[in-house]
Amino acid sequence: MLKTPLKTLLDILINRFTKERLVTLILTADEKLLTFMLENQNANDYKNAFFKTIANSLVFNQKALLECLETKELENSFTRFKNKIGLYSQGGLIKSSDLVVLHFPFKDNVLLGNAKDNNTKSNELFYHEILHKNEIDTLLSPKALCRFEMHGQGDLENALKDRNTNYLIKGNNLIALHSLKKKFAKQVKCIYIDPPYNTGNDSFNYNDNFNHSSWLVFMKNRLESAREFLSDDGVIFVQCDDNEQAYLKVLMDEIFGRDNFVNCITMLSSTPSGVKTAHRNKTIIKTKDYLLVYAKNSLLIQLKPQYKEATTWDTHFNLYFDKENNRVFPLNHILRQNGLYEKLKATQNYLNNKDFCNFIYSNADKIFQTGKSLPEHIRTISLRTENKDIPIKYESDTGVQYAYNGRRMSFLSRSIHSVLSSQGIEQKIAILLCDFWNDIDFNNTQNEGLISFPSGKKPEQLIYRVLDMVTQENDLVLDFFAGSGTTCAVAHKMKRRYIGIEQMDYIETITKERLKKVIEGEQGGISKKCDFKGGGSFVYAELKEVNSGIKKQILNAKSKSECLKIFNDLSERFLKRADCKIDAIHSEEFHNLDLNEQKRICCKLLDSNEDYLNLGDIDEDAWEIDEITKKYNEIFYS
Repeated sequence: MLKTPLKTLLDILINRFTKERLVTLILTADEKLLTFMLENQNANDYKNAFFKTIANSLVFNQKALLECLETKELENSFTRFKNKIGLYSQGGLIKSSDLVVLHFPFKDNVLLGNAKDNNTKSNELFYHEILHKNEIDTLLSPKALCRFEMHGQGDLENALKDRNTNYLIKGNNLIALHSLKKKFAKQVKCIYIDPPYNTGNDSFNYNDNFNHSSWLVFMKNRLESAREFLSDDGVIFVQCDDNEQAYLKVLMDEIFGRDNFVNCITMLSSTPSGVKTAHRNKTIIKTKDYLLVYAKNSLLIQLKPQYKEATTWDTHFNLYFDKENNRVFPLNHILRQNGLYEKLKATQNYLNNKDFCNFIYSNADKIFQTGKSLPEHIRTISLRTENKDIPIKYESDTGVQYAYNGRRMSFLSRSIHSVLSSQGIEQKIAILLCDFWNDIDFNNTQNEGLISFPSGKKPEQLIYRVLDMVTQENDLVLDFFAGSGTTCAVAHKMKRRYIGIEQMDYIETITKERLKKVIEGEQGGISKKCDFKGGGSFVYAELKEVNSGIKKQILNAKSKSECLKIFNDLSERFLKRADCKIDAIHSEEFHNLDLNEQKRICCKLLDSNEDYLNLGDIDEDAWEIDEITKKYNEIFYS
């Protein structure tokens, strides 16, 4: 039993060290902090609360003190749980975590994506790195860019000065986001991302079957940064499946606010056939994916309603309004007069008959069905005996309306909307799309964009719908899991500006090449539908690798001797600062480890703060950065 309340003990520490400094002192088990507690007049209470006795020795319980620092009201155990409902990782709330997940795990000896080993499934080496806040030195400061390339119309220098330029950036997406944040903060109208689903099946050469909480922290890091890019009326779409949807929803509620949740769209993304049905007696077959949609500020967003073409005739439209004579006839009566009724008898779906379609589109402002919604005083007038079977005209907030026998007349013309059909953007009888999309073909995208990407490529029609819903021409779109480049390609064709970020090496052979073909006028995907003929431009650039490139060399080493040689050839500036374990790689114990474990240790000794070259170090002679690259960086970041 404590004599002094925990809250008082904590206030004493905060007054002595400040809350911000106290966190660091706790994490490092600082001598000044420990001495203060053990020599304080409340020493016994500090010992009972924040120390434990092990083998007659007093051991500092860092976790207990950190937990107290967060929960504030400490005497009441209920308060602890009331304040701490949410997603947890490593014993703490993900929401308040200062951890940064820098990388995913990657397949066999591949860090930052080498597409050559995409088919390797056995003996997977999982590699990812979690950094604590006090380890993050210059990690998230802007990085130098290199290998600038101009593709399409214009010259590079002017493009870097132009706010309308499109960008494709190679590099770790978390670091790239922090590098670009100042330049593009509050400018992005739409973010679409399709991150690895944490299933073990991801097609973008990520092995995403890794620790659940690490995946959530990984997403938290990136979503928090991404939010700063959104304009006040911006919207983010995150695609996922059942593996993480529920947890990701909670995480996004915390980052964007529950009030800014727009919807969770369910998409029919596959069919129950082939291998999928092998275990149908053991499980319910999955055929769907999700789009989690959040606004930066739900009060400010404007969504363009989306429609899909109706495939069957709605027989509720069964009346015809002769406006000249103010009379109503059954639609079948008019069809008989026009010689169409007999032709339609043998047709199950009237919309398959060309003559019928020509008739209904020509008379869409006369064909109607009736609905209930009607102002009460208009209903009363319409139901009078003298008005039976006579349309009653009245004014409403939306314009001229008609009532018929106590019901509102709803004309077919109000069901005709612009839809993206096989022939392009057409005016069609359409159905309003809500939160279930079952009309997009996910199974025939292999060669969209004239590049082969066997699985995982998203249909251009999906991205078209997303961008059409929330953006207009020249709005800025961001995808920091650019993958095969679908988002960038569709944005380009729709005359939106875009930023694509991808860390995998295939960005050069697939993503960039796809966008070059877009400029040349490739006619796959939505090109013909939206009458895209080519043109436009984009700038390609890479974050300048330092330790990141060396880690790739180490992880691609074929033998222990090759791995050790790469590491031994490094100068001291590449090694992790103040790390006393460097000498351990020359020990017998290290040499007895298997190759994968040696690689892991060697990579860990390289300072992740220096994976990429900090912009502030670009002028140092050691990096041998040419003057034109320095100039381009100065223009880009100015």
